[in-house]
Formats: sequence, structure tokens, C-alpha cells
Amino acid sequence: MARAKGVNSQLALAYEKAYGLTPAAPQGYNMPFNQSKLVINQNLINSATIRDCRDQIQPAIGNTDVFGSIVVPIDQVGIGFWLQAMLGTPTTTGSWAPYTHVFKGPKRQLSMVLEQQYPDIPAYEMFNGCKVNNFAFYYGGDNELTANIYIAGAKRTVGARPFASSLSPLPFLKFSNFQGAVEEGGAQLAIVIEASLNVYFGLDGNTYTIDGNGCRTDLPEGILQVSGSIKAFFADTILLHKAVNNTKSSLTFKFTSGTHSLQFFMEEVIFQQTSPGIESDKGIYINLPFKAFYESGSVGSAIVATLVNGHASYAAV
Repeated sequence: MARAKGVNSQLALAYEKAYGLTPAAPQGYNMPFNQSKLVINQNLINSATIRDCRDQIQPAIGNTDVFGSIVVPIDQVGIGFWLQAMLGTPTTTGSWAPYTHVFKGPKRQLSMVLEQQYPDIPAYEMFNGCKVNNFAFYYGGDNELTANIYIAGAKRTVGARPFASSLSPLPFLKFSNFQGAVEEGGAQLAIVIEASLNVYFGLDGNTYTIDGNGCRTDLPEGILQVSGSIKAFFADTILLHKAVNNTKSSLTFKFTSGTHSLQFFMEEVIFQQTSPGIESDKGIYINLPFKAFYESGSVGSAIVATLVNGHASYAAV
């Protein structure tokens, strides 16, 4: 009897032209991933109807909640498809490789078909109407460089065949922690040992309608919230005073591998006041949470992602 194995499983991605609907001729991509834990939850509602016996009647079926997390490597090509789902189709320049793709926050996010594929059985678990609600990563230390992507969606269908007849493979070239850097105010910080970024998209998941078969009918976007933190050796009081005085600065998180790179630029940032404290007789660190925002910056967005790689286009189909 066949049993599903993670090593043989795949995660397929395609963009939807209309929310919650699988395209007629989808362009599917075989996405690299470490974990994919998309699930569906549907409540069974107990009935309070009284009959002439103590046995409860069949429960009613509640609304469905599609949600879950995906852990992906921060790589040089595949990450662009997630950036497009979050920040819209990029502006791409370059007549030959390397190409430069610039992603900014759109008014409306793209929705996706995501399919967890179990070919050993075979079974194909397709989730429609998926949007990214949260994107987060941490770097520094001696760990694999990955991002956590939190998904909200509309519905789930289980079938015996994949939604796309074939999946386009993607080159797999990873960035790593030691290729990372942090710039503050345009200058590289040599004292940072850890950094984190969290982008929250504020999706409204309460969009169930009477004729929606218990599924979300859309996922309207809310306010884009960008935050994170940097942990650094306490070598001077420059950053500390910027936090004390609410001095506006900028931050860039960047990864570079030869001519390829990925950067997250936050033009307007303020640091939260904290105290380094003295935890031991050894080196002292300072942890500085921050929030990014858009007020008057020239880039016109709280966060801009720039990906330089050999992939010619991320235009959604």
C-alpha cells in the first residue's frame, strides 16, 4: 500500500485571474519549500433542536477557514514569485542577465492557487483564493536562511490529478546568512549580529456571504505594517540616541551572491527605545525594534524589495 512521503511531495503555485477561480490554462510553478502546512478548518455546529429522544440530530456545517504557513528558502529566483504575490508585479529592467526586478506595495495583492501534491497516493490538495497575510524572516547566526509565509485562502479541493498538466521548474540558487548585510542611513553596520523583518498585510478574512457556500468571497487588503529588529554589539550610543530622539532613519537588509542580490529597503524608519542592560561579564548587546512607514519618502512605499537575478520576467499570467 502506497504511503505519501514528504521527499516526493511538491508545492505548486499559479496566479489567479479572478479571485478563487483556477485559471483555464494555468501556468504552474514547482516551488522550492522546506515546509508547507496549508490546512482547512470547518466547524461542526451542535444543534439545540428538541425531539422526543435524547439523541442529538446531525450537526450543521460552519464556514470554512483556509490558512497555514509555508517555510521557503530565501533563494535567488523562487523568492520573486512570493514577492510578486505580496507586492505586485515588479518593474523589470535589463536587456540580458542579470535583470533587476523592483517590487513595491500595490493597492491590491494577487491571489494564488497553491497545491500540496502527494504523487505517491496520488492525491492533490488544491487551495484557491490564497493571499499572503504575513511574511517574516530572521538572519544571523549559523542557521539556514528561510522565510515564513502565512497564507489565508478561500477553499480547498482534493483531486486525483494536479490542477496544471505540468509545472515549470525553477533554478535553485540559495542566499545564505553570511551573504547578508544591514545598512542604516546608507552606511553598512558592522556590529549587527541578528536582524529580523516582519511584513503584515492586514487581510480581512471575514468575507463570508450567504451565497458563498461557506467560503471566503475575497480577501480585501488592509494597512501594510512593516516592523522588525536589529541586535548589535553595544559599541557606541549612535543608534541608542536615534531611538531616544525618535530620529527618522532608513534600513536596508541585503543579500549578495556575485552579481545577484536581494534587498529590502525601508526608507523611513524609527527605532523603539530600549536599554542594553548588563546580562553577564561578557559582551553587551542592544536590541532595537523598529517600525517602517511611508510619510514623504521618495520611493513612495514603506518597503521596496529589489531582486537582481537571471530570471527575465515575473509578469503574472
